[in-house]
Amino acid sequence: MTGNEIIVETRDLTKIYGDGEEIRALDGVNLTVKRGEFLSVMGPSGSGKSTLLYVLGALARPTHGQVLVDGQELTTVKDLDRFRNETIGFIFQLHNLIPTMTALENVEVPLHEQKVSGKERRRRSREVLELVGLGDRLTHLPNQLSGGQRQRVAVARSLVNQPSLVLADEPTGELDTVSSKETVDLMHDMNRRLGTTFIIVTHDPAVARRTDRVLIMGDGRIVREDIVTDPYTEDLRMLKASPLGTAILEGRDELSLDGVALFKDGQLTETGRLLRELLEQV
Repeated sequence: MTGNEIIVETRDLTKIYGDGEEIRALDGVNLTVKRGEFLSVMGPSGSGKSTLLYVLGALARPTHGQVLVDGQELTTVKDLDRFRNETIGFIFQLHNLIPTMTALENVEVPLHEQKVSGKERRRRSREVLELVGLGDRLTHLPNQLSGGQRQRVAVARSLVNQPSLVLADEPTGELDTVSSKETVDLMHDMNRRLGTTFIIVTHDPAVARRTDRVLIMGDGRIVREDIVTDPYTEDLRMLKASPLGTAILEGRDELSLDGVALFKDGQLTETGRLLRELLEQV
């Protein structure tokens, strides 16, 4: 559900840490995100992924450059707390639920900062919990829920203020494979049903494959952009960018694939040659 309206735009976005030796966490990032996109950001640790998310979410101020979110230039917004509360939803690796509050009460939290009556808070929180499949868990405490259910509560909380944009930082990082897939399926469904824009930082290729566009970061810059066409092609792209893919393309006798020999006597095996041909096509 991608429209033509731009919801996020950065212009020469730069974020520098350190008073002595400078660390350029972001180095001249130019990015455009259309309303309704389902986008992921990948890259090695220290590449700037999370910093980008924090700056987009007005949790960190840029050193240079501009950030526009939903038509607002963030450095000119007078009340950033209010802007975040009304415009942006957040999902983190650790769900950050309040342990003494029920699922319903946790989802209500963002609405306490808005002029919403208690009755309306409960109605909207119940509605969004039902939307994520937890209508029968309203009164459960976090320790009475599974990891996947707790993250569903976190997704519901990110949506209850009806944001234009949801920023997710490694939302499946602490989940098992099944719960991870369920969480991504849920976010994807919410994106399609509600038209909410999602930007997801992830290390997991399986998560990235479910998005429409993948940004690859390195050294504070966006070094590549992939449009996800189908899981097969995206698997090949991920393999090509990996150490194993590099070794195959360069013909280096270094790695094997799940015990399958790719090199023999210093040469690529038939399987290795087939893989190299496939990698050269993407």
